[in-house]
Amino acid sequence: MKHSEAVAVAIDKIWKSYDKEQMWEGYELLRQAAEEGDADACCYLGRCHLGEDFVWCGAEFPVDEEQASQLIKESVRRGSADGVLCALRTGNLSPAVQKTMPFASLEEAFTTVIQQAQAGDAFSQYVVGNAMFYGDYLVIRGEEENRKYNSEDEYYAFAYPIAAKYYENSFDNGLPAAFGNYRTIYESGLADIDDVVYEDYLKLLADTGDPLTCNDYGKLLEDEYDDAEGAFHYYSMAVERGDVQSAYNVAVCYGTGYGVAEDLDKAFENYMIAAKAGNAKAQFQVGNFYFEGRGNITQDYAKAVIWLDKAYHNMDDEDSWQPAAELAICYQNGLGTFQDDDAAFEFLSEIEGNDRLDEVWEPLDAMVLNALGVAYGFGRGTEQNIPQAIEYFDLAIEYDSEEAKRNKACFKKTLFGAWKMR
Repeated sequence: MKHSEAVAVAIDKIWKSYDKEQMWEGYELLRQAAEEGDADACCYLGRCHLGEDFVWCGAEFPVDEEQASQLIKESVRRGSADGVLCALRTGNLSPAVQKTMPFASLEEAFTTVIQQAQAGDAFSQYVVGNAMFYGDYLVIRGEEENRKYNSEDEYYAFAYPIAAKYYENSFDNGLPAAFGNYRTIYESGLADIDDVVYEDYLKLLADTGDPLTCNDYGKLLEDEYDDAEGAFHYYSMAVERGDVQSAYNVAVCYGTGYGVAEDLDKAFENYMIAAKAGNAKAQFQVGNFYFEGRGNITQDYAKAVIWLDKAYHNMDDEDSWQPAAELAICYQNGLGTFQDDDAAFEFLSEIEGNDRLDEVWEPLDAMVLNALGVAYGFGRGTEQNIPQAIEYFDLAIEYDSEEAKRNKACFKKTLFGAWKMR
């Protein structure tokens, strides 16, 4: 059973265009068709309200799980095979709801979707691929099928190659939604996906304008081929299509002159786009711009602290030392925030205790070494340890820190070789 013309057009507008205006046109088509009793329209309208895992967030469809659930359940009652699989995938196919469907079994509904997929329907191909990828197939086929596999790996070895073929069919028909799952299959090595085939599909989908695959293809061009201009092109395309997270990669290109003329102001502009979208690395870069006063950005410690704090709390533990280094300086000296020796030393300890001192960049390296010297030398935020302080002051002095020289001058060596305050 094919989708109605209204649903087919709506699917193309919503899941293939990446254009907000067209996506809302598709949404309206679904709404009208659902009101007229179209079962598939109910299903896809419900998907529109399930958030970015089900539809591109650039359309800004309101997330409403209750409304989505009602629509998907209604699609099951009206006889949408797509709706049955969607209900299963989203946890909306309770025994009570399953009893309302006009199919004799889940397998009958699944067979209907397979027939739609084999007839060339891209979304049905995607749905069948998902049923195999996520293991919904086992629920559909029941206990007899489950007993065939002794582990998840055994099931994946069976299911991933099948899912990959259905996903590839959906890609050939212009639907990129499954590429993340396809990448998982490719990286698992459980399906025979040639490297060239994988890259060709990635480029094909990027060229359709899908923002996520644009970014992924740009990353491939950068990491595997050092194609700076190509990487910048696809990163930029991703941002133009609304993937604000990709603005971080565009910013890095502008900041380093990779594939485009170096431009710190455009770098900052793109870092800010990504930072506002919650990208922790971008938040750190915005904080760093304000901390150092880079490009046309005036040094502003108060703004620096705001963004560095966001970055520190959002970054992985592996990278949080970077904003910690600048926050330590701000708190020890009361720059843009209240002066707090305890907070400063806590941040300094994250760098010192995790052996990150050699990774701190210029000119912050001298500032951090001096700050450690101040903490230990004057007992600020920790117990006084003058010999340890002198070691840090000496290291900072090697980086030409005049402040470290002045601080070291506050101490002197006794006749017996011990250090004490003057």
